[in-house]
Amino acid sequence: MYISSFRSVVTTCLVVSSAWLVAACGHSPVTKPPSAEQAVASESEAPPSAEVPPLAEAEEALADESSAVESSNCAGGVIKDDGTVESGYGYVPSAKMGQYVQKFSSDEFASPQLSKVCVCLLRTRDDDTIDFEVVFFGDAGGRPAAQPYATVPATANGVPKGVDAAGRFFEVDVSGVTLPTGTSYIGARWDPSASTFFFVCTDRSEETTWVDVFSMEDRAPVWINVKDSRDPIFKPHRSILVRAAAKSN
Repeated sequence: MYISSFRSVVTTCLVVSSAWLVAACGHSPVTKPPSAEQAVASESEAPPSAEVPPLAEAEEALADESSAVESSNCAGGVIKDDGTVESGYGYVPSAKMGQYVQKFSSDEFASPQLSKVCVCLLRTRDDDTIDFEVVFFGDAGGRPAAQPYATVPATANGVPKGVDAAGRFFEVDVSGVTLPTGTSYIGARWDPSASTFFFVCTDRSEETTWVDVFSMEDRAPVWINVKDSRDPIFKPHRSILVRAAAKSN
């Protein structure tokens, strides 16, 4: 599902092994495992295919662009976005697992030992808490591998409603995760049927350099690069607001 520029909303998913703790930027850590709203497409079941099934789209209820909170949102880490939120990617509630991951390279980090991952989230329904996982995948021929090499469960409380709220970064402690040499894909995974209409914040600014982002869900268990998707919601894509920092950053 997707939420178009400040007139849309976002969804995402995350996972990472043995470190389940998430904190809203500048807030104390929160513990809990993985989990936007409507004004969107249908919630009907989509048959499995190599193409991403219909995503939810929330066009109404979103206002003009505004800056995402800039406190300790992995500001010293590897950042692929410009700090603003124009939209969000998510899934309709008929999906039971959905994930969006973004491409990173080990040579972008000062150390292979990671310290935290920051994920910007939005919602369009009333429930403001989502359980999710931060997930780490290696590279398999230019796309994420079938299984993650690390996952970290987390919970985000107080997820803001609507793109006009600018989203909020939730910081996840991923100490113990070591990046392999080369390409990794880092993002979020959650259960859209349990945590409905949550979105991962999206940067669609023309000035932002395009970053490869892949999507996969249980109804179509194959990785799709958003640039290869026929779904028009991805046409203005530039990056998702997922950041990562190494211990030495």
